[in-house]
Formats: sequence, structure tokens, C-alpha cells
Amino acid sequence: SSPCSCVHMVLFPLLLAFWSFRAAARGDESCWGPGVDWEFCCAKHHGPKGNADCWEGGYNYDRCCFEPNAPAKLEETGQPYPSCARQNTVLYHDGENGVFADLSHFGHGGCFMNDCKKTDKFDAVDPAICARACVEVEECTHWSFGEQQGAKKCFLRKSDDGRGTGRGWTSGTKACGPPRLPDAFVALTAANSQGLVACDGGKAETCPDPGTAINTWLFAIKHLRRAFEGRIDADTMSHIHRIQEDSTNFKNGLTAEYRPTDKDFPRQVYNNRLIFKHLYDTMAAQPKADLDPNDASLPNPLRFGSLCGKESCYEL
Repeated sequence: SSPCSCVHMVLFPLLLAFWSFRAAARGDESCWGPGVDWEFCCAKHHGPKGNADCWEGGYNYDRCCFEPNAPAKLEETGQPYPSCARQNTVLYHDGENGVFADLSHFGHGGCFMNDCKKTDKFDAVDPAICARACVEVEECTHWSFGEQQGAKKCFLRKSDDGRGTGRGWTSGTKACGPPRLPDAFVALTAANSQGLVACDGGKAETCPDPGTAINTWLFAIKHLRRAFEGRIDADTMSHIHRIQEDSTNFKNGLTAEYRPTDKDFPRQVYNNRLIFKHLYDTMAAQPKADLDPNDASLPNPLRFGSLCGKESCYEL
């Protein structure tokens, strides 16, 4: 039997949600049972001897938590992605290594507590998406990609202290990722993408779902704001904040009791276009990047010229 089953019966539902990251077995596998795993008993935040609630009946920290074959630290190799990534290495949260951020444009499922706006993980079909997410998120220093509970997932980390061996897993440093794209270039490319331009007139055969269009606008505006924060006059910046707020309210309204009408969307698009047109020359003068439709790390508007999904920009 597993250690301290009385505690597990009470805490199991919460633990299953919070400590679900069991990508690969850690320590002595014979110590673990339903709701009781390495994270619950051995993670650093429990102290030098782990979680005292775990140890009884022959189970102890030295027996259960020992990891003789922990991989070496991940170092920057100077090699380009994906050659720089290390195979069969997983990076655990260990109660302190996760980066919790708004990853909703990267993932629309598999997020912590089902909230992709504050999560350290999300479902992803390719490790390149994970590597790009780490490049984009300031606090992220490392990333880890592999299968958890039947789904391929990305995990963002702020250190590699939780290293473990995980067959089929791929991990890397922030430097081990696709080159970061210039924000002004991303904003302009997304705003002028074929899929989004087709929605300028509102809901139609060429734009059946304004929800995906407004999500694409939010993606473009996020990068527009990044590109010009602190670099333009306060009045223009306030207009960028305003279209971001209004677009967010429009998206939220699509699932509210009182929903926007089909006529409201073209008005929002008009306001968004005004700001983008005002800054067009400045954006066009910024550095550019080559885009490859075979690059799985790119979101839909940049990779295919199509719209984001209703939630993330990688929904196909």
C-alpha cells in the first residue's frame, strides 16, 4: 500500500489538479500510489527531508526521493534550434520552477486549472511552439516538451533545477528556440493577413466567425503595444490601450448574456484599422523577418495568413 493513505483520501482531488505533472517516474516508483507522487512528497518546498506526511511504514525520504541519474544542467550550446535541444530530459516544476503567465495565444487546452491566462503549461503539437513561447515570455529561461496524460504538452520554467530523465521528452534553454520576431513586424503582418482583411466588412461567407477575427486582432494589438510601449507619445499610446480594451470587451461579450450584434464588429475593426494605419509607416520601417509556412513555431496569421482560433493562435 502507498504511504499515509488517510491523508490522500482527503487531499486527492486537489492534489490531482495541482500536482498532476508526472511526465516520468522519479525516485523509487514503489513509493507512489494514487494522489501520491514525487512532487507531493519530495519537492524542494517541503524542506530537506520532504513532506513529513508521506513517511511511515518503511517509506522515507532517502528511500523514495533519491535520484541517482539526474541529468546535467542545460547549457547554451551556441547551436541553432532544434540541434541545441536535449532529448530525454524533462524539467519539473518542483513547487518553484514554473513560469505562470498568459499563454492563451499559444495554447487553448491543457492549462493549469483550465486557465490559459495564468498557466505554466499548455497542449502543443510541436516542441517548436514551446521553444517560441519561452522566447516570447520574459520570465522564462527554460522549456520542456513531452507527453503527459495522453497529450503533448509544453512547460515553461524559470530554471532547470527540476531536471529529470524522461523518455521522449525534449528540453532547452531560452536561447534554444526560434529567433524572436520583431514585434512591429508581427503586428503589421497579422493585421494585414489575408484572413483578417477578409473580415473587415464583418460576418460573411469569407468571415463566418468574428470571434476568431477579434482574437487575431488581439494578437496583433498585443505585439503593437510591445513594439511601441515607451517609444511614442502618450496620446497615441492611449489609443492603442483603448483598442486593446475594446477588442477584449468585444471578445468577452461574445459569450455574455447581452452579445454584440453583427454591426458592432465592423465598427471595432474600423477603430483598430485607424490606429494601425496611423502607425503603418513607422511599423514598415522596423526590422523584418523571413516566414516559412513549414515553421511549426509560427502562429496561424504568420504561418498561413489565416485567422487565430477562438482561443489560441495555433488552432487549425
